[in-house]
Amino acid sequence: MRLLETEIVIDAPPQTVWAVLDDIECYPEWNPALPALRGRTTVGQKVTGTLRQPNVPEREVNPTITRIVGARELRWLSQAPGGVFSAEHIFILEPNANGGTRVRHNEIFDGPMADERWPSIDTNLRTAYHALNHALKARAEALRGETALLHPAVDRDASAPPAGAFTARCGCASEPVEIEVNQAVAHNHLCGCSKCWKPAGAAFAQIAVVPAGSVSVVARRDKLEAVDATQKIERQRCKACATHLVGTVSDPDHHFYGLEFVHPELAIDGYKPKIEFAAFVSSLVETGTPATGMASVRAALGHAAIPAYDAFSPELMDIIAWHKVKLAKAAA
Repeated sequence: MRLLETEIVIDAPPQTVWAVLDDIECYPEWNPALPALRGRTTVGQKVTGTLRQPNVPEREVNPTITRIVGARELRWLSQAPGGVFSAEHIFILEPNANGGTRVRHNEIFDGPMADERWPSIDTNLRTAYHALNHALKARAEALRGETALLHPAVDRDASAPPAGAFTARCGCASEPVEIEVNQAVAHNHLCGCSKCWKPAGAAFAQIAVVPAGSVSVVARRDKLEAVDATQKIERQRCKACATHLVGTVSDPDHHFYGLEFVHPELAIDGYKPKIEFAAFVSSLVETGTPATGMASVRAALGHAAIPAYDAFSPELMDIIAWHKVKLAKAAA
């Protein structure tokens, strides 16, 4: 058995380094040793691609993924027929005290041909893996430094008008839909889910709630339509510009029954309530944000002092859980 060991320290969190390693479709953009790799990186699956190293002809590889520990470890195994040669490729990601990652990039070679090939492995392949390590470092550190656009409201100074009421309009330049909200909003937050309307270029929506009956449509009600009538939160949008104006809940057993949902950024009279938290942050990946960009998103939320959750805030989650208990007691 022979062991090829390399390592590098990357000034980016393991989450970002892992996202780069696991996104094999993008290998052609940065990976000099494995410029092409195709397949699905799940345990038991084969991936196919090309291995490139100096002084050695480029060759096809088709290893099997053998171990995945998200953001910590990735392994795949290549085997020659008859057991004459095997190579287990290993990436181990270790968080360090500075918020970065120590990457141990190793490969274990076994079989009768391992000793025969070792001189080339120890020079040519080692050189290729060092180049891969440095390219991985450059890629991850560049991504870590990207700035995420959370939502335009994040950069505004929050205010709290005494009355709390406001008027909001859709995005139409002429004949906009207009609503009046006669109560101050509560639980104003950023939301990363796929159902909420987001302004152009923003990663998040901005959503808040008011008591049911607080919202009146005062102009162009005829332009409103339901986004999806099957959803528990019945969102209404402008037919022309697709801006969401209000969401209602008609199911009396729903945990948000008695509330209406509004978008405070649509206020036309300077209403700028404080953003309390960000919800469903991980859902951004499902709606198109690259996994490689999530560390930047979370860093931007931290810089803005906005607590980030992958569901609702703990306060709302506790309320929802208690609501389920109430329904269960009533049904008993």
